[in-house]
Amino acid sequence: MKKIMFLEARFDSFYGAQKSMLKLIQSLDPNKFECRVMTTGTGRLKKGFEEEHVSVDVVKLGKKANVFGGAALQYSLFSKVIAVLQIFLYNLKVMIYILRYKIDVIYVNDERAFLYSVIAAKVLRRKNVIYIRSEMLGGRFNEAVLKYSSHIITIAEGVLKKIPDAKIEKYRHKISNIYTGFEFEKLKALDKSFAKESVGVSPEKVVVGFLGGISERKGIDLLVDSFIELYPRYENIELLIVGDASDGYEAYWEDQLSKITEGKVNFTHLPFRKNVSEAYSAMDIFVLPSRDEGLPRVVIEAMAHDLPVIATDAGGTQEIITKESLGIIVERTQDSLVEGITRLLEDEKGRATMANQSRKAVRLRFSDEVFKENVNNYFSRI
Repeated sequence: MKKIMFLEARFDSFYGAQKSMLKLIQSLDPNKFECRVMTTGTGRLKKGFEEEHVSVDVVKLGKKANVFGGAALQYSLFSKVIAVLQIFLYNLKVMIYILRYKIDVIYVNDERAFLYSVIAAKVLRRKNVIYIRSEMLGGRFNEAVLKYSSHIITIAEGVLKKIPDAKIEKYRHKISNIYTGFEFEKLKALDKSFAKESVGVSPEKVVVGFLGGISERKGIDLLVDSFIELYPRYENIELLIVGDASDGYEAYWEDQLSKITEGKVNFTHLPFRKNVSEAYSAMDIFVLPSRDEGLPRVVIEAMAHDLPVIATDAGGTQEIITKESLGIIVERTQDSLVEGITRLLEDEKGRATMANQSRKAVRLRFSDEVFKENVNNYFSRI
């Protein structure tokens, strides 16, 4: 039996990336693979996994290193040195963990987790797999990630589009693209009036919505600014944001809430909820304003819930919205977002047609059965 360690750095998040990891673990054949999950602290990740009956081992990382949202960039030189030492020491902890549980393969969910484990992987000569789930930029660090990973899974081909072709070809033998699978039978639209009332929104409102982690990377400021610009023209619209501020972005979220208050627009905020169907069903238009993406789960989920979607051209979005009839892809600017939202607000019939076609398309392209077959074959092979 092959033993795989799954290392997730964002211990207090349980959104798209963490759900994709959970989905992968649940899809692997328990007769062929033994999976162990490790993270750096106690938080939403552990709670979310264990609610799904997947155990999580907490191996603590030093406080200086275990920060997010660019906080470490503000450190003094001394504090930065401490953070680097803590990452090195964490690799030693990972080594102990690998030896204790006789791990064969180390799977990491992002570049940060790669940093926490790469020394351990190389010293102990274990295979390490990195899952690239957002757009990878050029630069020495990301080239090191490509070089020192044994195997690379991309969530979408679009996450590598900013890497020069020559570099991609150099590491092509390591790279496999595997689209995430979805259990669509669990993603069913509810009665819209009922759903709106359930979340405290009038059924008469046209709801423009977002669901996910709140951070600058997700472009919440673009959505807020666009909605404030549109509101004087369409006073029957309401902005619904479902999610919590990601670690390190609490002040950023407070800034957005201040703008919303000053703009005096119709707005509802709900904390993240496990029952996403209720949240999606309360929306009339779904917007993903991200500056950076992988294969955005929320776009697929929204389409599965009969929602017309507007999304920025980030990561693998074009691999979901493959033609204009399935959704609107816009540039990562406020003007483009306003134009896209306006187009759907003005065309209720077009919204319904788009939602119907996109629901059918994602159910065919991102089936759970194909994903399970692909991941089991992949981990058996490596």
